[in-house]
Amino acid sequence: MNQNKFSFDVVVAGGGIAGICAAIKAAREGASVVLIEQYGFPGGMSTAGMVSPFMKHSIDNEILVRGIFEELEIEMRKREGMIDNGFYASAFRSAAFKLLKDAKVKVLLHALLTRVNRAGDRIESINVVVFGEEFEIEGKVFIDTTGDAQIVYSGNFPWIKGDEETGKLQALTLFFRMGGINFNRALEYVKNHKEDFFSWMTYDFDLNKIISVAGYFSIVKKAIEEKRLSEDINYIFYTTLPNSGEASFNTSNILDLDGSTSFDLTKAELIGREQAWQVVRVLQNDVPGFENSYLIETAIQVGVRETRRAIGDYVITEDDILSCKKFDDSIARGSYGIDIHGQKDEQSRLDEMPENDFYEIPVRSLIVRDADNLLVAGRCLSATRKAHGALRIMPTSAAMGEACGALAALAVKNNLSIRKVPVQKLQERIKHNLSKRFFV
Repeated sequence: MNQNKFSFDVVVAGGGIAGICAAIKAAREGASVVLIEQYGFPGGMSTAGMVSPFMKHSIDNEILVRGIFEELEIEMRKREGMIDNGFYASAFRSAAFKLLKDAKVKVLLHALLTRVNRAGDRIESINVVVFGEEFEIEGKVFIDTTGDAQIVYSGNFPWIKGDEETGKLQALTLFFRMGGINFNRALEYVKNHKEDFFSWMTYDFDLNKIISVAGYFSIVKKAIEEKRLSEDINYIFYTTLPNSGEASFNTSNILDLDGSTSFDLTKAELIGREQAWQVVRVLQNDVPGFENSYLIETAIQVGVRETRRAIGDYVITEDDILSCKKFDDSIARGSYGIDIHGQKDEQSRLDEMPENDFYEIPVRSLIVRDADNLLVAGRCLSATRKAHGALRIMPTSAAMGEACGALAALAVKNNLSIRKVPVQKLQERIKHNLSKRFFV
């Protein structure tokens, strides 16, 4: 096996939205950057998982996450691939590639992490394999945005997985997309059967905007009784997509499996596709407006909500979220409530947050404990399971990633450890994502 060695200032592992924003920000701040991704394209859950739309990230009409996240949105709209907060995976891939190229980020695709090489508490390099060829990549600062904390895990840094007491992990979901839907007929049925849908729904439907529909409880119950639908399916949930007649479905419900193990992921892929086909047939046969609908595609991979989380210098808690806690070392804000898709014997949870307040994320939750040069962002940040249920969404992950990129570049340029970078200098570079109180 041939081995090649390369060196960069900043090494970002994982090309989801957190990794994209981290890599672009670090490169714009003058660092040499490589972004390593296991697929042949960036986006992670946004693309391979087809997760859409972006969840709540505003209060009182104030947008909390701007910067590179907003640039991605602008690029998707240029491609007519985004309306409101909903988007196509293809538009996201194209937008991300453009921003990465413009920032001169070196992107290494089809790359699988195989080893983390440590010298004490410092990472010196990582090894990756690309189609049987091994590369060693040296770096001054490493950012783990893999979603599953792969650098943290492989480097034997501290981590935790699932519920702190039971070890339970949130359910997995395979997204899929359908076309040929007669929305006028479908939404008329929804309006006339409000008792069969979630109470949080609104009914001022406008097909020029993204519409969310969740429920069909009686239809789901009947299909389960008739053995046409898995008993694990609780409801049918879809959001309309920018092209009329299409919708994205967040409906399959895959239980008791671990998204960080190959064997369980394989089972999940098989179960998810069977559930998706069952739902499609139920919709076609039982639901008005879906008579001529058809399955366009299933996601490339099953959607994973949680696996490993790093243990950082600070662990964000449920109370921090619910009390809308503020931090002097804040690097991002969020307004999405705690959202947990429970297992069979576990109550699901979806909290409403105040419309006029937000919580903050401290930089200490992005710095891995016992590591000199390792940051995390996105799903593997340092938080309790319940807090993680609020923080894992894509807009918040993007803000975390951008903060990590800025911090890494500042550390490299000033020859400082990541913990010695003055927080005020970091905040100045990401002020668009922070409260104005820091800049009075």
